[in-house]
Amino acid sequence: MSGTMGRMYIGTSGLQAHQNAINTTAHNLTNLNTAGYSRQQVVLTDLAYQKIGYTKVGVNQTGLGTRVEETRTTRDKYLDQKFRLQTSRQNYYETKSGIIAEVGEYFGETEGSTFQEYMKNLWNAVQEVQKTPNGMVERTALVSTAGAFVDRANEIYSQLVSYQKNLNAEIQDKTNQINKLAKQIYDLNEQVLKCEAGNIEAANDYRDARNLALDELSKLVSIDIKEQSNGIVNVYAEEHLLVAEDRIFEMGTRPVEAGSDLLTVYWKADDSEVFNLRRTIVEGDNTDAGSLKGMLSARGDYTPDYTDIPFREQYPTEADYQVALDEYNRSLSNRDVASLISQFDNLIHGMVTEINNVLCPNKTITDVNGNAYQVLDTDKAGKGYGEGNEIQGTELFTRKGTERYRTQTITYTDENGQTKTGTFQVYNEEDADNYYSLYTLGQIEVNDTLVKNPSLLPLTTVSGEEYQEIANQLLELWNKNFSTLDPNTLVMNNYNNYYSAMVGDFANKGYTYTSVADKQAGLVNEVNNQRQEVVGVSSDDELTNLIKYQHAYNASSRYITVVSEMIQHIIEKLG
Repeated sequence: MSGTMGRMYIGTSGLQAHQNAINTTAHNLTNLNTAGYSRQQVVLTDLAYQKIGYTKVGVNQTGLGTRVEETRTTRDKYLDQKFRLQTSRQNYYETKSGIIAEVGEYFGETEGSTFQEYMKNLWNAVQEVQKTPNGMVERTALVSTAGAFVDRANEIYSQLVSYQKNLNAEIQDKTNQINKLAKQIYDLNEQVLKCEAGNIEAANDYRDARNLALDELSKLVSIDIKEQSNGIVNVYAEEHLLVAEDRIFEMGTRPVEAGSDLLTVYWKADDSEVFNLRRTIVEGDNTDAGSLKGMLSARGDYTPDYTDIPFREQYPTEADYQVALDEYNRSLSNRDVASLISQFDNLIHGMVTEINNVLCPNKTITDVNGNAYQVLDTDKAGKGYGEGNEIQGTELFTRKGTERYRTQTITYTDENGQTKTGTFQVYNEEDADNYYSLYTLGQIEVNDTLVKNPSLLPLTTVSGEEYQEIANQLLELWNKNFSTLDPNTLVMNNYNNYYSAMVGDFANKGYTYTSVADKQAGLVNEVNNQRQEVVGVSSDDELTNLIKYQHAYNASSRYITVVSEMIQHIIEKLG
């Protein structure tokens, strides 16, 4: 009789096990469209066996029922890792591509008036002056066109600088998102640990939520994940611990340096920088990952000017130049917006200074102490046109903080060896350490004196005739090669070619980033499809399982009914 009664538990275990399987299947169907959800499976196993005898070939046993061994999620850690890596790279290049597209609009190359039109208008004005140097209409047009040219250049520069600063808000927001996700992962670690502490229940839903948070985190920053035996994951961001078992390491933002308007990201715990932007980007070593790094890399660490571009003639030795070139390649060449600013400033500086130098030529004299000075060459310089305007040294473009010349008395030795003392217009030279001394964007403007009186343009000879040689030199500037685009290229460019190369190089970067981002999007989609084949919930499959488990449940119920009827028969009929 006891054996018969024991058969009741076999049916009961079947009811319990298959009810659990039905509940799990229903849970899968409920979360069919839940982001990050992983399909759960119930694994059934035999409960135990009871020995009932021995034979020559073995032991006779009878089963005592079934049980749920585990409810597991179907995840592939390799696919998770691959998905996050490709997602991180996709977001890095998408961010840089988006920045290139936005910044490129400032030059009007996609719509509106392009900056090249302002360059062309200035060239046309110089052409007209070259035809009639003393013409008031032509002089007035040149000053007016030069004003429009430099105003537009300053406007573009202001937009570029503002764009750099405006990225601070996005950098702060992404940093906050990283900290928020790190806290979320830390809290879910605790939930997983508590839930699985007794080795009875699997924290599948908590693990799914944690994996979803890790997926989101990988979009922002390069991560590496190491799961411990207790179910907790340690998360590393940029090779630095972000989420540990007992704490999180938060990121913060601060100015790149004292007085800077740009923010950088650092680790609050040890005050170190999160990103090593000076490291060369190499595909495959995880250096090109995360939208936050992409944003910082595209923006740059500072707002440069033309002095930040090294050229060989500026350095006394090849070794000095190579040091400067290496620094340029590490800190500026690969910073998309900052590099564009320096190149654009180099173009405007070249045009402005060369035009000024034609109108106000300098020569070198050396005083009795051996000090060299750049002074106005009064023998070659032109004068203003008309009575009362016979003034030399009036430049077309001025620096806001510095006059072109200062009056100074110098004692020098002439070409005959005679010591003489004279008063000269000494050129206030540009100094890379003094921003206000530079002919740089934000500091240059058309000479207000010429706006009020274009007759002062020094295009007239001492005798009052048209200074055709100076006018010819002005026009020739547009055919003259003045600079390479950057020190890594050997091609010298005139103004128009330089601008075309600059815009083309910037557009090519955008095209490259977009191409890589599109390629990464394809890889992400491919890997995600592979992931979904493993973790995804199929309504057809789950409905099939539901029917299967329901039949098994009904069979267990029928089994209990049969055993119950058998017991009833034994009691009632056999006494």
